[in-house]
Amino acid sequence: MRALANGLLWGGCALAVLGATQPWWTAGERTSITGGQATSGAALALVLAAVAGAFLSRWLPPLGRRIVLGLVALLAAGGVPVALGAVAPAVPGSTLGDALTLVATPWRWVYVAGAALAAVGAVLALLAGPPRLRPASTPDPTLDAWKALDAGDDPTMDAGERGVGGGEPTKRPQ
Repeated sequence: MRALANGLLWGGCALAVLGATQPWWTAGERTSITGGQATSGAALALVLAAVAGAFLSRWLPPLGRRIVLGLVALLAAGGVPVALGAVAPAVPGSTLGDALTLVATPWRWVYVAGAALAAVGAVLALLAGPPRLRPASTPDPTLDAWKALDAGDDPTMDAGERGVGGGEPTKRPQ
């Protein structure tokens, strides 16, 4: 479930960023209005904040991770009504003074789908719990030496001189 949650979260964020930076309306060959322009930058700001929160959540303790992933879900879900509420602005007309006709592109719906997927992915990541940490592949010999000293082992004695419990040395046979 964790892999699915991460895939939806990161894939949705990528789709939303792509959708916010592409033209949502075009008028002719030279005039286009991107999602960032149509929403005064709110669509792009929401998804970039969600990306930052998703990235941050990887290194937070469990409580902080839950809080940040909840905010990420709210930010991503908040992008949906922002995009749906965006209206095509009026474009100044041509040399004849009439307004150009804007034609909608599918990029707005790509943004909506990406934001919704990112919100679902954040909720699933929240429910999946924190990522499991892998144990270190090699033990730390310095830490082991300090732990041995704490347990009472004397590192200046040979292994045969140490007692079974690590405390009193055994006598050497003469």
